[in-house]
Amino acid sequence: MQQAQKTGEKPKRLTRTAIRILAYIGGHEGEACSKAQIARALGRNVKTVDRLISQMKEDGLIIVEPRWGKDGGQIANSYSLARATVDREKNAAVS
Repeated sequence: MQQAQKTGEKPKRLTRTAIRILAYIGGHEGEACSKAQIARALGRNVKTVDRLISQMKEDGLIIVEPRWGKDGGQIANSYSLARATVDREKNAAVS
């Protein structure tokens, strides 16, 4: 799977870990989960997951929705796949 960062730029190749993060998010879409939870589930370092999530958000592959507790403090974010990513995956699976 590849995603162009901006119009006119060459698509980036995703790492295996990035693909696994996308799969995890797809399976837990809309659920609150911390980067530490994702890292544990995938057996990866939290900093690696943090870096890849930031990059995939910037590239438009995922949507990150901050969540806030009753006391106003930030709690685990909610992640979902950008619809274009889901459509691209479905088309690739059919081909």
